[in-house]
Amino acid sequence: MSKNSMDTKPMVKKSADTHRPITIECLRLSSDGSGVGYHEGKATFVSGLLPGETGQIRIVEEKKNWQRGQLLSFCKTSAERMEPPCSVFGRCGGCQLQHLNYAQTLLWKKRWVEDALTRIGKIPLEKVTVHPTLGMDEPWRYRNKARLHRGEGNTLGYYQEKSKATVPFTDCLLLSESMNRWVREAETLLGQQDKSFFPDLNALTFRENSRGEGMLILDSLKDAQGAEIWAEMGGRIRSVWSINSSGEPEQIVGQREFTEDVLGAEFKISPLAFLQVNSVQTRKLYNRVLDWAELSAEKVVWDLYCGIGTITLALAAKAKKVWGIEENPYAVEDARENAKRNRVNNVEFMAGKVEDTFQQISDCPHIVVLDPPRAGAHRKVLEGLLELKPEQIIYVSCDPGTLARDLGILQNGGYQVAEVQPVDMFPWTVSVETVCLLSSKINGFGQ
Repeated sequence: MSKNSMDTKPMVKKSADTHRPITIECLRLSSDGSGVGYHEGKATFVSGLLPGETGQIRIVEEKKNWQRGQLLSFCKTSAERMEPPCSVFGRCGGCQLQHLNYAQTLLWKKRWVEDALTRIGKIPLEKVTVHPTLGMDEPWRYRNKARLHRGEGNTLGYYQEKSKATVPFTDCLLLSESMNRWVREAETLLGQQDKSFFPDLNALTFRENSRGEGMLILDSLKDAQGAEIWAEMGGRIRSVWSINSSGEPEQIVGQREFTEDVLGAEFKISPLAFLQVNSVQTRKLYNRVLDWAELSAEKVVWDLYCGIGTITLALAAKAKKVWGIEENPYAVEDARENAKRNRVNNVEFMAGKVEDTFQQISDCPHIVVLDPPRAGAHRKVLEGLLELKPEQIIYVSCDPGTLARDLGILQNGGYQVAEVQPVDMFPWTVSVETVCLLSSKINGFGQ
C-alpha cells in the first residue's frame, strides 16, 4: 500500500462509550449537581456521585478539557447521602439534590455563589461577607406554581432532564397536597375526552396562594368547544384561563381575581405575571433587602424589573418616592392596581424594557434595587447606574453566573460588593437565589 493511500484512509475514532469502566473519587459538586473528579488529569463529571464517594464509571462523552461519565456502581459512599423520598428522582428533571442531606445542599449553594463571584466576577472574597445560605425549616411542599407537560395517556409531568420526554408522578413532594389533587383531576378530565380533544394543549400551569386557592392556566385552547369541562375542576380552583393565539390570557370559568399576601400587603396576580414560587423564602429574601436598604423619608428608590410591585410597595413604606419599571404589561397593570388597593401613593410604575425606560425617570435615585431575569441586567442599565452613582445598589439574582458578571462590571465602575446573602428559594434543586449589597466607593461608602 502506498504512502498516499495510507494518508487518505479515513480515521475512525473509537466511541467514548466503549471505554472500560474506571474508578473515580468525587472531590466536589459542580453547579449542575454532578460530582467532579479527575482521571488522568482531566475533569470528569458524574451525575449521582457525591463528594467523598468513589465509584465505577463509564465515560460517555469526551471533550478536550473535560469528560462526562455514567455511574455504574459505588465503591464507597458518603455519610451525607440520603435515600431520595421521590419515586421518580433521577428520571424527572425537577430536582437534582434529593440524594444529599439538606444541610449539605445549603453549604454547596453558598460555595457555588462564592465560586462564581471569584471566577467570573473577579471579586476578592476577603473584602466581601458571604452569609450562610438561608434555608427552610421544612423544605418540602413549597412551590406555589408548577408548569406541567401533557404526556402519553393524558398524564401530566415534568420534562425528563435534557429531554422532552414527560415524567408523570403520583405525588410531587415540592407541591402541596391540594395542588397534587388538582393535577390528578386535570388528568381525569383530559382522559375522559376523545383522543383528539384539545390537540394543541401541551402544558398546564397551576398556581396556588397561601390561602390554598388555585388558578389553572392552559397553554393553548384554540377550540372553545368543550371548554366548559374545566368548570368541573373542584376543590378551591378559583379560575381557569387559557392562552389565545395572540398569546393573551382569556378566562374560561371562575372568578377573575387571584391574590396573594406578601409582607402584609395584598397583591393581585394576573395569569402571566411573575411571582416568586416560594412564599416562605420570598419573605426572607425581601426582608433582607429591606434590612440592607438605608431608607428614609428623603430617599428616592428605583425598583428595576419590579414585577407586580411586591418589593416596591414595601420600600415605599419608608422612602420618599419609589419608581418601578417592568417589561411585562400584565405585571405593570397588576402593580398599579396593587398600589391603589394598598393605598400606597408614593410609587409610580413605568411599562417597558428597563434599558429603554430608566432614563425617563425624573428623580435621581439614592438606592436602586434590581431583580432581573436569569440573563441578568442589560449592559445599558449597568452603565447608566455607573453614571448616576446611587449610594446603594441591591441586586437580587436567580443565577450566580450572570450575577457575578454584572457585579464585576459594577465593581470596576467604582462599587464595592459588601454583603452577599444566598437564599434557598428552590430546595433540592441546584438553583439558588442571591441578594447582594453594593456601596459606592466613589461617594465615600463601603470604605
